[in-house]
Amino acid sequence: MSRNPIYGPGNPHPLSAMRTELVWEGKYDEYGNRREVDIAGCAMPLQKIETIDQPRSEAAAKGQLALFEKKTKRLDDFRNRLIWGDNKLVMASLLKDFKGKIDLIYIDPPFDVGADFTMTVPIGDEKEMLWKDQSTLEMVAYRDIWGRGMDSYLHMMYERLVLMRDFLSDKGSIIVHLAPTVSYQIRSVMDEVFGSNNFRNEIVVNRPISKNLQRQFDSIMALPQGHDTLLWYTINSNTRVKNLFIPYEATNLEGYWHRFWSGADRPTMRYELLGEKPTHGQWKWEEQRAKRAVENYKKYLSEAQGRSLVKYWGDKNCQQEFIRKSTTGTVENWFPPRNDKIADTVWEDIKAYENQKDFATQKHRELLSRIINWLTGEGDLIADFFCGSGTTGAIAEVLGRRWIMADLGRFAIHTSRKRLIDLQRTLNTDGKSYRAFDVYNLGRYERQWWQKAQLNGADEEHRRVVLEFFRAEVLQNTPSPLIHGRKGAAFCHVDGIDSIFNRGEVRAVAEAVAQAGGGECYCLAWEFEMDLHLTTAALEKEFGVRLKLVQIPREIMEKNRKNPPPFLEVAVLEAQPVYRGSGADRTVDIKLTKFLPSLAEVPSKELEAIKERAMKSGMDFIDFWAVDFDWQPGKPFNHHWQDYRTRKDRSLKTVSAAGHKYPRPGKYTACVKVVDTFGCDTSITVEVEV
Repeated sequence: MSRNPIYGPGNPHPLSAMRTELVWEGKYDEYGNRREVDIAGCAMPLQKIETIDQPRSEAAAKGQLALFEKKTKRLDDFRNRLIWGDNKLVMASLLKDFKGKIDLIYIDPPFDVGADFTMTVPIGDEKEMLWKDQSTLEMVAYRDIWGRGMDSYLHMMYERLVLMRDFLSDKGSIIVHLAPTVSYQIRSVMDEVFGSNNFRNEIVVNRPISKNLQRQFDSIMALPQGHDTLLWYTINSNTRVKNLFIPYEATNLEGYWHRFWSGADRPTMRYELLGEKPTHGQWKWEEQRAKRAVENYKKYLSEAQGRSLVKYWGDKNCQQEFIRKSTTGTVENWFPPRNDKIADTVWEDIKAYENQKDFATQKHRELLSRIINWLTGEGDLIADFFCGSGTTGAIAEVLGRRWIMADLGRFAIHTSRKRLIDLQRTLNTDGKSYRAFDVYNLGRYERQWWQKAQLNGADEEHRRVVLEFFRAEVLQNTPSPLIHGRKGAAFCHVDGIDSIFNRGEVRAVAEAVAQAGGGECYCLAWEFEMDLHLTTAALEKEFGVRLKLVQIPREIMEKNRKNPPPFLEVAVLEAQPVYRGSGADRTVDIKLTKFLPSLAEVPSKELEAIKERAMKSGMDFIDFWAVDFDWQPGKPFNHHWQDYRTRKDRSLKTVSAAGHKYPRPGKYTACVKVVDTFGCDTSITVEVEV
């Protein structure tokens, strides 16, 4: 018979030695060992798919490159990076080149599992809007991190924060933007990763609440969320940062000059200012500070004309009011000095969000400007691994900082690319400096990692998972090794994880389906050879088999993915060259002649209704298109020319306006890239002869 152990100084109870910590499912393995982040196993080569220096490309297309190189203020010390992919894999891949080199990381990770993910999508030239679920636009790919509730969220954040820690330079800071619903738990995780001694502050940022939202909260007896939280950590506890000065705000102008009595008479505070010198009481500020404020704000006189300024003087017994009417050319009406108050941890004067319709979670430019100006200097390197609409990179570019951004959503990358191209143009036109940037992804290396890490390296398992998400039946005894499944009356072919589905393969599939007596086949692949739909059209006539080219969505690689993401049929895109002039003056442009967006197999009632609209006017669904006039296989796409729609300007050219001149007669290949309203891109090649 066993006896209960006697605990005491010589035999302490196990609980007595435990430390205080936040524990979540997945933090420790089955043996109680702390799970380490597999950085080496996640690192893989990044693939450069686009190179973008829009001002230079436009000058080259117009034959003005020599003039551009002479006048440009482009900075060539660093090429900024925009990367599409899982940020855990992206960071692991960047670490060898950027360990200890990033001066500021700002991230705005997803933090609202119950958010409303609907948004409006503009189409066409008019103000036509469609309500869409953001899952169609790949804006909620991170929703799956909540698969096990807060446990999976904390584990996702822990792994990424560990990687971010290794990027920070000796003076580096990290700001994590969160909601109060998760900030207290993430702070515990950050204390563990960065050390509680490196916690600098928790900052509260104003989050304006609409009247509609206020009414909603009134009905459920709750308080609407009026703020977001910024958690600020540094890599070193002794890191010093400059004071942050913000505008001093008050409810009225008089409040700036009202002096409350402090029990001491200060004659030095009685000086002439704005034509007045108090004989009793005194000014609130010392003389140099007040006069500097007047000089700084003379430029605001035009805003103050016609208003009166009330100045208060105070002493022990009375308060005398002076009212002076403003007069043109005087400085009697002016505003208090900006940047004259040291900021605290409550930022009421700034908003957290822009409230943009095209990207609902877009952070306010003033917020990012404040953070970047405060914590970095010109030329410093800034990173945002949940970049969304690209606000961090855009503000960094304007302020002369270098940047790296990444995001999992293709719509986020598309939105950021458009925004940064527009910014390049603006900065160059204004004679200001800018940097070129490149677009990267992890391509097949990410798929290989997924196959090895989660599918045990088996290609059959890869096909099974793809068909399962596609909601197709896996065929055990197939009539051909090229036929892997069935969906309804159609067969399914799933291409290899490393393959690019090409002309030879599609012919072999068509022949196999015809021999098996099939009339239709879905060809699912990660990548397709360009212009493949032209081949399928010919094969359909030859074999009597309808071939549907369907893109395998990368979302199926997400660890906690349960619901099928949209499987989109490859868009149909056609274009042709347009020649102008002759001889040495001959120029080339590209004309879009047909576009049918990828709308098939989207599990959305709204999109089913859009199909008819797309068939009638597919061009209305083009959001962005670009041309590389001298495309080379295996080389990044070079943006020689592009056009895109904006919220304010919905027009779109269907013929490029580059007037491209080739250096010598011959045959060339142009590549045309189109991005539709939903963020899906399609490319084709166009043969050019000059």
